[in-house]
Amino acid sequence: MMPAFKTARFSLVCVSASALTILLARDVRCQEAQPCPLEGAWKLVEQKNGDAQEYQKQAEGTEMFKFVTGGRWVWTVVQGGKIVAALGGKYKVDKDKYSETVDYVLAEDESMVGKTFDFTWKMDGKTWLHVGAVKVQNQDIKIDEKWERCK
Repeated sequence: MMPAFKTARFSLVCVSASALTILLARDVRCQEAQPCPLEGAWKLVEQKNGDAQEYQKQAEGTEMFKFVTGGRWVWTVVQGGKIVAALGGKYKVDKDKYSETVDYVLAEDESMVGKTFDFTWKMDGKTWLHVGAVKVQNQDIKIDEKWERCK
């Protein structure tokens, strides 16, 4: 056999073995992992953030969405059909604890990148109750939100 052919054949075998190993590991991980009840697309319906005493709906023409899937999350604020703010990164769920690590921002405080925020969560029927605090521009802001699955 020619040396170039042997090298190409060996490379193909290595790539195939690596791909098979990754696929098998992925299948095992998927079988063991419990689906997270928070995974999916969510729309904010009410919030009581900061010093607010009562839950408030979003201002007319403003919508907030959160997408949670595969260990990643994205939060967007939409006004007039345009995304005007966004955050995203990784999340973890452990019993009633939910944490978000910010990896990127759009039109928000860039000092949030790299920070992790901890919340408690529970389901009330079809509503995700999300409570905790975030630090924005060196100020702790209480977060108390109600999210419903997008239809």
